[in-house]
Amino acid sequence: MKTQKKLNIALVILIIILVSLISFVGIYHLDKNQMVSSLPNYILGTDVSGYRFVTLVPSEIQSDTENESIDLGEAKIEDENSVETENNTDGESTENQNEDNSAEKEKEKLNNYKKAEEVFRARLKALKIDDFVLAFDEKTGKIELSLPENEQTDVILSDLVQKGNFEVSDTNTGETLLTNKDVKSVNVSATDTYGYSIVGMDINFNLNGTKIFKDITEQYNSNATIIVNAVDNETSEDTSETENNVSEETTDENTTQENTSEENTTDENAVDESEASGEEVNKTIDIKIDDTVMLSTSFDEVIDSGKLELSMGSYIDETDLKSALYGGYNIAAIIENDPLPIDYEITGNIYVGGTIQTSDINTIIYVLIGIGVVISIAMIVKFKMKGVLSTILSVGYIAVLLIALRYTNVTLSLEGIFAIGFAFILNLGFYYVLFEKIKDKKLTREEKIENYDKTLKKYCISIIPLIILSIICCFINWDSIYSFGMVTFWAIDISILYNLIVTNFIVRSK
Repeated sequence: MKTQKKLNIALVILIIILVSLISFVGIYHLDKNQMVSSLPNYILGTDVSGYRFVTLVPSEIQSDTENESIDLGEAKIEDENSVETENNTDGESTENQNEDNSAEKEKEKLNNYKKAEEVFRARLKALKIDDFVLAFDEKTGKIELSLPENEQTDVILSDLVQKGNFEVSDTNTGETLLTNKDVKSVNVSATDTYGYSIVGMDINFNLNGTKIFKDITEQYNSNATIIVNAVDNETSEDTSETENNVSEETTDENTTQENTSEENTTDENAVDESEASGEEVNKTIDIKIDDTVMLSTSFDEVIDSGKLELSMGSYIDETDLKSALYGGYNIAAIIENDPLPIDYEITGNIYVGGTIQTSDINTIIYVLIGIGVVISIAMIVKFKMKGVLSTILSVGYIAVLLIALRYTNVTLSLEGIFAIGFAFILNLGFYYVLFEKIKDKKLTREEKIENYDKTLKKYCISIIPLIILSIICCFINWDSIYSFGMVTFWAIDISILYNLIVTNFIVRSK
């Protein structure tokens, strides 16, 4: 029995060492002739990794600046003519009407600025970017935006100022059937299948959109066809050319104009005759963003779930897969929110380095590791083998915590790094109290288990205020406080579960 218990403890220790190696060293695989980590990268805060500072300006401001000299010239002419029209009643009424129109346009412009700011915020939140800073000027519509610097930043900025008019329309008539207002949410995911990953996008419509989409799947099925005129495009081109010719010959004699009208009449009769011969084509829909067709399709069955499932391709290379996912997230953020009411341009794109240098971060980490080593040595001196066991358990706990922080996308600022060191000391304090109570060799196995249960219970009760504090910090939109709160929250949860499973197994096996 004792041999079996020792084997169990040895097995747990080996697992802890393996998890620690995975967490601290990583797992790598070959990708494009280079070794790439299989674990997600840490998300560093702006004080560590730096941030991107961009300026978003309404496109109309650029055109206004270019035409400023012309406006000044027109203003001078208006000043010269103002004396002549001063006593003209009709002129005064026209001027008042122009002022009213100008006031309405200015009000509409300001409303568009506010709407654009709301759209930008909604898109960034849809992309799960919580630590952005957005400064908005209501008078000019100018927006100054700070984003955390990571591998997604360039992709996000490339599509952020896209107007974002999403439409589902009839391919042949151009009739709009669904828009952004009919979309409830959009999900983007990757599914692994036989060695490659398929990226898919699910567009979920709201109640009204679901009804319309069901009707679309009934009408635009794979068997539905429509008769269209084969010469529609040629007709439109001939008409435009005729109109241009007429406009160019406005100075000709009346007889020439009459001849032109007769020729147009002849062309129209010819077109009417050609309309009798049409061709049969499939009845399909276009899925578009800003008049760019993403897909033309029909349906094999009626869909009443309100979900439009789209495939965005299959990928083997991990880098290409990430790029496709990031692009999908951008499209999703655009589709599930309102389009921009006006066009915007990015006039500035500057990288600002972190306030803390990498060398400073390394120094802080080394100091924290040094403090942990000193405490561990003190534990070993006091508890002998139990002290060695507590050190191994503490290292395993930190390894599990770091893996969890990678997969939960927690932002690590300087305060978050200190929270990791604090969690290590806090968990080591639990081991100190625990081994202090079970170090007596005269205690039976049942008594040791009982002391463990009491110690864990007191430990959980004592950290309740810290749990509440961490939850409060998680709701504060400040990078440093948010990072500290999230790291502390996960550190406490994992500490309780780790001691409830791993430490509990060790104590019951001794």
